[in-house]
Amino acid sequence: MKIFIGTSGWQYYHWYQKFYPKELKSKDFLTFYSKKFNCVEVNTSFYHFTKKETFEKWKDQVPKNFLFAVKLNRLFTHLRKLKLKREDKKLLENFFESVKVLGEKLGPILVQLPPSFKDEKSLKNFVKILKETSKKFFKKILFALEIRNKNLLNQKIFDFLKKEKMIFVISDSPRWETAFVKTAPQIYVRFHGKPKLFVSPYGKKNLKTLVKKILKLKPKVLFAFFNNDAQGHAIEDAILLKKILEK
Repeated sequence: MKIFIGTSGWQYYHWYQKFYPKELKSKDFLTFYSKKFNCVEVNTSFYHFTKKETFEKWKDQVPKNFLFAVKLNRLFTHLRKLKLKREDKKLLENFFESVKVLGEKLGPILVQLPPSFKDEKSLKNFVKILKETSKKFFKKILFALEIRNKNLLNQKIFDFLKKEKMIFVISDSPRWETAFVKTAPQIYVRFHGKPKLFVSPYGKKNLKTLVKKILKLKPKVLFAFFNNDAQGHAIEDAILLKKILEK
């Protein structure tokens, strides 16, 4: 099993002294981070359309086997609710064109659905558009889908994801249901923090319990990201998970 462990983002000033040395400049955060972890989840792409030049700069700051999991922009998922307008398709093409510069350092594209979203038909149509558009830029690309509404956590959707070879995201959170399901050879886990969302640390005992459930699914590749970044808990838990899986 190949293992990729990291955090959701790296540009956090409250990680100073907790992780980043106090003398480290912010422009060197990613390089420092990449010496400790082999992947990172790009969150800025969710809020802004990240420029090709920015991805290129990041690519040059990390080692050869480092991966970037890039979150799809919220315009498509949260504002349009997966129902794209004609002009949106060009923006989707621009997104793929930008992330393409990452080359072999591009990991999965994360599609995060809003908690209110439960429209199966729109989801299936969007996946079709997503895959067709990506073929213009990639021979092979991974997509990971994070579902936050329990109405979509059903066998029909899981079978659909298997057919489309999309990774189902195991999303651990106190606000929405967590399902331990494998729809592809790879597994993608997001640790959002429990009992307080984005805040609570996991600690050794909780992580060991979750690891047992994950390993039962027998993934060929594991992507694991911690999004409980308050007070540097994401860093602590990511390091802890690495140690647990190394044993």
